[in-house]
Amino acid sequence: MALTTDAFFERIGSFGRYQIALNVFFNLCYLFWWAVPVMIMVFIASEPNWKCINNSTCSFTDSISIRDERYKHRCNISRGDWKFEDDFTSVVTEFNLVCDRGSLGFVSTSVIFAGFFVGSIVVGTLSDKFGRKRPLFICGFFCWLFNFVSAFAPTFWFFALCRSIVGFMLGGYSIPVFVLAMEFSGIRHRGAAGALVWSGIAVGSQALAGCAYAIRDWRLLTIVTGAPGCMLVIGWFFIPESIRWLLKKGRVMEARDILSKVAKANGKSMPGEALLLPNDENIERLGDFRDLFMSAGMVHRTLASWLMWFAVSFIYWATAFSAPFIGGNTYINVVIAAVAGLIAYPLSAVLAVRFRRKQIIVVSFILSAVGAVGALLLSDKDNDKGYLIGKIFMSMVVARLAVAIAFTLIYIFTAEMFPTTLRNVAMGTSTAAARVSALLSAFAPLLLTVHRFLPFGIMAGLAVAAAVVCLTLPETHNQPTKENLRQEEANRKNEKLRDVAQCQSFIEIPRK
Repeated sequence: MALTTDAFFERIGSFGRYQIALNVFFNLCYLFWWAVPVMIMVFIASEPNWKCINNSTCSFTDSISIRDERYKHRCNISRGDWKFEDDFTSVVTEFNLVCDRGSLGFVSTSVIFAGFFVGSIVVGTLSDKFGRKRPLFICGFFCWLFNFVSAFAPTFWFFALCRSIVGFMLGGYSIPVFVLAMEFSGIRHRGAAGALVWSGIAVGSQALAGCAYAIRDWRLLTIVTGAPGCMLVIGWFFIPESIRWLLKKGRVMEARDILSKVAKANGKSMPGEALLLPNDENIERLGDFRDLFMSAGMVHRTLASWLMWFAVSFIYWATAFSAPFIGGNTYINVVIAAVAGLIAYPLSAVLAVRFRRKQIIVVSFILSAVGAVGALLLSDKDNDKGYLIGKIFMSMVVARLAVAIAFTLIYIFTAEMFPTTLRNVAMGTSTAAARVSALLSAFAPLLLTVHRFLPFGIMAGLAVAAAVVCLTLPETHNQPTKENLRQEEANRKNEKLRDVAQCQSFIEIPRK
């Protein structure tokens, strides 16, 4: 009797030494090829406070931040009458991105997510056809390369070009990394593997804050933090291709060889049974974008997934990019947010094993809305230390912790909702929706100049909408992984037959 891939993993180790080693490597990928090139923008694209140096045209004696009503006064006086505080350098101070050019500092962050949007669609589709391993290492290497090159940018627009290429490469490799982590784990540990793989981002963010505190020059900071990432390319020689993808391509012997290595590393015996192929007749075609709309149920699943990803990404990144602007010490704010994330990932792993996916996601969205509303209500008195501490706690701890849990579970939830033949396309397009909102979230601090309630008000509204939508989706906790579109179609037909049977039984009751 042939065994499914999930059954094989139950025999050879659902989450043993082999999967732990893979998870550690993937955490390093997220640390050096994600946390460093993305989170570094909090520091190198940030803007120091400014202060007056000519009392005749500028009479203020204190330093002025973006939250201050006097922030735009410098645009009405000569550039020589004010200066940035000499706390740190950034692309804003180097390329003088102020007044009419003031939004360009936020643009340099948003172009990362614009590139991510394109990369997740283009490479996400290709990785379903050419495997997970190639986009991981090819895109990961170029992500590292252009992040490093951006440190030597002679102009702002060259810097922005490098960041957009970094974003494209991030979009190309980040989903295959996560999918590999999920596909190499058994049903029982799928949630834990998907949650723990993100720990590298939190660790990287904390380390980056420490480096930024010690290195105040943006070019040197980019070089020092980016250089170690080149070592990860050696992973090409020992990271395996996805077993499920190999089976979809009919490469059964390669799949068995990898499973044999997994069994040996985990100290288990390799089962003698054959691997069950995706279907009995032939290898099914791999899905494409059109299959996301193959039925009313799939349309509902796809659109709901896009909305949840849009909401969770906006809240996650808006809280991150607001760290230098909400008040207090930027470095401490980033560390607090990173610690909240570091707590969230193992906590997500425990919750994913014990509770249903929908319950965790809905509660997390509601808590993030509470955090956002709390920060909003405490934004009235920035000069009051108690109010400031409360605002930092509600935004950087409550909202950040809750949304990090939601983000982790949404990755797992989406991967489980869609069949293997369509998983990368579904994840790629969902991630694209997330990058649209991430692109917009880069401008969240700028909304403070319009109204101080806007950033957190938008976060709260999106969190509530996502929680409501999540309630309408099917539960996937401890359910077998769907392998193909035919299985999806069969499930849909069974659901229709069940509905018809229930209607018939309801009609027959009065007759009795």
